[in-house]
Amino acid sequence: MQQTKTKSLAVGSSIEIKRKELKYFISHADFAAMGNALGKVLERDSHDKGEGYFIRSLYFDTLENKAFEEKMAGVEKRKKIRLRLYDFAGDMVKLEMKSKRDGSILKETLWIKKEDAEQLQECNYDVLLGYDGNAARKIFGEFKLFCYKPVVVIDYERNAFVYDFNNIRVTFDKCIRANSIDLNIFDQSIFMKPLLSKKLVVLEIKFDRFMPEWLKSIVRMRNCSSAISKYCIGRLDNEIGWI
Repeated sequence: MQQTKTKSLAVGSSIEIKRKELKYFISHADFAAMGNALGKVLERDSHDKGEGYFIRSLYFDTLENKAFEEKMAGVEKRKKIRLRLYDFAGDMVKLEMKSKRDGSILKETLWIKKEDAEQLQECNYDVLLGYDGNAARKIFGEFKLFCYKPVVVIDYERNAFVYDFNNIRVTFDKCIRANSIDLNIFDQSIFMKPLLSKKLVVLEIKFDRFMPEWLKSIVRMRNCSSAISKYCIGRLDNEIGWI
């Protein structure tokens, strides 16, 4: 599948990416060691000037919590929909649907107007009828068919490294926080509760077909733990508290 390597900033533009993703908990010490090693062979993401960058997402789920239940049960074929922004001053927002199938992740992204994203927060999904393309049609159909609603806001700080070969992307997410009550992604004043111990960082490794041996050697230089989902952690937080 052809992949777009640069983000389009035009309203209504869409991007489709298919790749494999691995996610792990690591310690801050491992983050420092891996980040130092990766910095010698990979380039930093264009958004990452060395101190990382901010991401906030609003996740949607069905009335039956289909996305959450399928992820927790390890269902092979599943979907997840979210709004995502990188700063509060922009007038565009990313609407994304991630689908897992046959061990790979398909991410379909549509850039929409901020005012339309605000309408999606109110479950007015008809605003998507004003956009062309497969992503708009598929996400609109998913929203309508399964009666999605906003369920949790999650934000964090990310450091990211990229490499053109095999479309490699390695990210480190820290200071992960959530709010499942105030669901306005654009409100900077809402209380965001820390989800993880300050000792933990989420490592994500993304690539097209295979992970090169040299990258495996960097990742294995420290002990990594189990695969995780920031979305599920945010949904579970009311029951289990801090991890």
